[in-house]
Amino acid sequence: MKKRMLFLAVLALPAVLASAPSFAQQPPRPGQNAYHGGPPPDRPPADMTAPQWHKGDRVAPEFRDRQYVIDDWREYHLQAPPRGHHWVGVGGQYYLVRNSNWAVERVGP
Repeated sequence: MKKRMLFLAVLALPAVLASAPSFAQQPPRPGQNAYHGGPPPDRPPADMTAPQWHKGDRVAPEFRDRQYVIDDWREYHLQAPPRGHHWVGVGGQYYLVRNSNWAVERVGP
């Protein structure tokens, strides 16, 4: 009985795998928004625009997550951060930030 179940499962596997691509999401057509299927917006929503900080500004709390901290600063052609500082990358811009209060010391590179 177990051999028969295994045999049927092996026979059914190619059919399942062949039908999987048909469930994939289709790319948006030209002139459509990738998220809603409607026309693209004239400008990106306010929550999607990258912030611009200047020296003395504090990095917003939503950008204090590890995903924004740059540990491999050499790969980004940045200088080594001084003791007590780290680099933060947001929207293609790099900021040298003080560890203690998240204040921007310098806009890089």
